[in-house]
Amino acid sequence: MSGKAQGQGFGRKIKDFFIGATVYSAIKELEERKLLAEYGLMLVALGDMLGYPVGCYYRFKLLPVLFPKISNWMRYMLREVDITGKLKEH
Repeated sequence: MSGKAQGQGFGRKIKDFFIGATVYSAIKELEERKLLAEYGLMLVALGDMLGYPVGCYYRFKLLPVLFPKISNWMRYMLREVDITGKLKEH
């Protein structure tokens, strides 16, 4: 391995360390909020699949965009949630 390749690896590790120490939790929080916003939109558009009678004019326009994510969304919405898990987070 050449010295240049080792230097790039070390620089990358230092960069990853500083990102992890400063903004990693904020990035994860934003990713989680984005996912929950997408799932909220899917609930409005496709809620009747789960028994929520929601009428939506734009449902068929959103369907091609939301179709690839339907299986993950249904798994998320139908999973059992333990209330003590939410209490531990706060």
